[in-house]
Amino acid sequence: MAAAVGLAVLTVLSACDSATAGQPEPKETTSRSAPESTEEPTSETEAPDYSLARLCELLSPEEAEQLGGSAEGKKTNSVSDGHAVCQWSDKITLVVGSQNDMTTASAETGPGITLTRTTIDGLTAVQQVKTEPVTVCQVMVELPSGKLFTSAVSVLSAGEGQYDPCQVATQASNLIIPRVKDQ
Repeated sequence: MAAAVGLAVLTVLSACDSATAGQPEPKETTSRSAPESTEEPTSETEAPDYSLARLCELLSPEEAEQLGGSAEGKKTNSVSDGHAVCQWSDKITLVVGSQNDMTTASAETGPGITLTRTTIDGLTAVQQVKTEPVTVCQVMVELPSGKLFTSAVSVLSAGEGQYDPCQVATQASNLIIPRVKDQ
């Protein structure tokens, strides 16, 4: 079922426009005045820099463009079951999302589908390639929380011959999973 999600979403995607999101930056190490110092403990109680609840913030605009997607992600929902996803579309379409209580065992199998077991950041994962009606590669990663994180990639005509969908899906997963693996 999770495998069907990426394909269904990729077949109805629309391109995104320009970027407005920023990239997280490290805190300064220089000394600060008293008013600034009192703000630091408060920031520790805020939401983490990266969150599965904010899928479109999991990649910086620069990272998304390097992968072949648009700088800005577009929040949308899976057409197969309505769960939240984010898509970046330019030369490729990259869709990321997570679902509760799912594992890689739920990956769709059948004619035109190849599954390869792998790991991402030490976690159980599976790479799924579907070749019909278009080639889509998904990397599905089991998070310790019981969620299944998916990066699905399809190469658009503007990116033909320039991108391997499985390489891009793996690169995206390698960037994102360390940021969210404890969620």
